[in-house]
Amino acid sequence: MRLKKGTIAMEAPRKQIGAIKRRKGSKKLYVDFYYIGHRITRSTELDDTPSNERKVREFLNRITKRIEDGSFKFSEAFPSAKEEEKAYFTKLEGRDYRPEPHQVLFGDYVKEWMKTAFPTFSSPTKRHDYKRIIKGRILPIFRNMTFHQLTGMTVFKFTESLVWKKGKNKGKPVSSSSKSNILIPFRTIWNDACDEYRWVIKSPFDNLEEHYRPIAELMILTGMIPSEMGGLRKEDIEGDFIKLKRSYVLGEEKKTLKNAFRKRQIFITEAIRKRLDKLLEQSKDPFLITMESGTRFTSNRFCKYWKKAVEASGVPPMTSYSTRHSFAAWSLIIGINPLRLSSLMGHASKQMVFEVYGNYVEGLEEDAERILSYFGKDFLTPGKSKSPARFGDSTGDSRTRHLAI
Repeated sequence: MRLKKGTIAMEAPRKQIGAIKRRKGSKKLYVDFYYIGHRITRSTELDDTPSNERKVREFLNRITKRIEDGSFKFSEAFPSAKEEEKAYFTKLEGRDYRPEPHQVLFGDYVKEWMKTAFPTFSSPTKRHDYKRIIKGRILPIFRNMTFHQLTGMTVFKFTESLVWKKGKNKGKPVSSSSKSNILIPFRTIWNDACDEYRWVIKSPFDNLEEHYRPIAELMILTGMIPSEMGGLRKEDIEGDFIKLKRSYVLGEEKKTLKNAFRKRQIFITEAIRKRLDKLLEQSKDPFLITMESGTRFTSNRFCKYWKKAVEASGVPPMTSYSTRHSFAAWSLIIGINPLRLSSLMGHASKQMVFEVYGNYVEGLEEDAERILSYFGKDFLTPGKSKSPARFGDSTGDSRTRHLAI
């Protein structure tokens, strides 16, 4: 039809996609439309009012426009849809499904994880333990939280709230080892989600692991073994020295060390001081070193974290006692006086140092500069007045033998 002069052409109204539905017994409005050959019906969570109906129609109009221009994304339009549904439509749209942490509910992910990853565990015992912990401990608390909401503080509060559910200890806090066992499947699910969706985000479990880093580093900077670390009190830090007086073995404090030479003092270098400051900050008790739960340091508990760290690093299996070997070998390779090293380690003579640790030096030559940087130059040259000595050493010639060269 030809328009008369002066007539304004009107654009034909856009065809509306879908409908606004009302369900019997519900006060909410629903959207109902077809997308890529699939009928989609969703509650808007909005009450059935004229104002809300206009909002829903505007929403459907936006969907219409985006479907027509190819920019519509099901997962963005319906972020609360099930994960498998969002993944399904994303695949139909010809894209990779990579939701953000705030878009994925922990419970929804676990439901799919139980169908896919969980059955791959070959050990029936492991499957049984994981299933019991996930359903009994983890999901009741975190089911409706997104991965974005799983912070270090959230996990910490969770571990601190754990109590025995039955038995003679019902209502009492669970042990540190039980907390660790509960976190194992929790951490596994987190890591699998980050791997699947390629998230590069801070793990809520890092704070627990970071608690043990300064402990391990102090061991390698001093040559102390776990039982000696457990025996340390804050009062044992006197001026520029750590004084080793006692040990803590199998839950029992011993006022004597392995031998008379193990009772010694260690000069506090800048590198050691940095770790001590962190340990002092972490401990609220008279003891210098504590577990993440605040209880006294025990080698058995620490070794579990050590083992996990070794496995994650990909290096050959080794015990935490190997830090003592590394301390000796690293000290020798950067040129410490063997007599001083024997004193630092609590050995009777330098012969013991060479016989036990001499073989560990081979192959370290190329790393000498980095080792010296890690230990710090004040490890080699602490100064005559501050050089480490065993308890009971007098001034004069008996002390000069501990100076570095």
